[in-house]
Amino acid sequence: MPIQKLYVSILSFFFLFTVVSCRTVPISEQSQEEGITRIRDEFEDKNWSDVVSNVDEYKARYPYSKNLPEAELMQANAYYLSGKYPEAIAAYEDFARRNPIDKNVSFVQYRIANSNDLQASEEIDREQVSARKAIIKYSFYVKNYPNAEYIPEATERIKVLTRRLAEHEMFIARFYWRKDLYSAALNRYLEILTKFPQYDDLKLEAKERAAVCYEEMADFLEENPDSDQYAVIKNVKPNDLRQKAKEILSIK
Repeated sequence: MPIQKLYVSILSFFFLFTVVSCRTVPISEQSQEEGITRIRDEFEDKNWSDVVSNVDEYKARYPYSKNLPEAELMQANAYYLSGKYPEAIAAYEDFARRNPIDKNVSFVQYRIANSNDLQASEEIDREQVSARKAIIKYSFYVKNYPNAEYIPEATERIKVLTRRLAEHEMFIARFYWRKDLYSAALNRYLEILTKFPQYDDLKLEAKERAAVCYEEMADFLEENPDSDQYAVIKNVKPNDLRQKAKEILSIK
């Protein structure tokens, strides 16, 4: 064989060897221990997308593996650490359902709450659905795992988010107030007085303006006794509304 052809053959052999040796073996072709070890390594290297996809493959290949809870938790954490909070919540909730007595369940419940929290807007003029969910989940965590690691953080976040909800209600109340929509504003002010009485600054404004709302609606009702503009106070007398204004102002 000419030297040139021999050289080409040798190069081709080494190229083929390299390609074969560098081929990544799918999880489905690995043993349970090889697969979970690979996922652990990917998690350690912060290869979040690989963790997510390979856990799915591992679950399909070994649906009854003893390593499944660990794999599922790594997948949920990968979603969380990569900022994919809706996916993280779904994965954590699925883990909690599948493994109700696992030692990591309290941590998982905290992460569910925190994932909702991280999606909540800090702007009080924005919708606060995620903040409400976070409060519910944090409260569940605090109630059911009183000695857990993240109780101080959860307790503090409940306080912060509750204040934000109160300010959100006040923002809406003030909006209606500026528009002279007294019935709508009144409902929001009463909501603040009922649900957030711990905030003295908001409480004082809510009392004073709720009283004014009652007075304004009483005046309107006197001038327009047959109007149905304020359906919420239908069949109520003006003096009854003025009495409610006095009662609101007397709240301590």
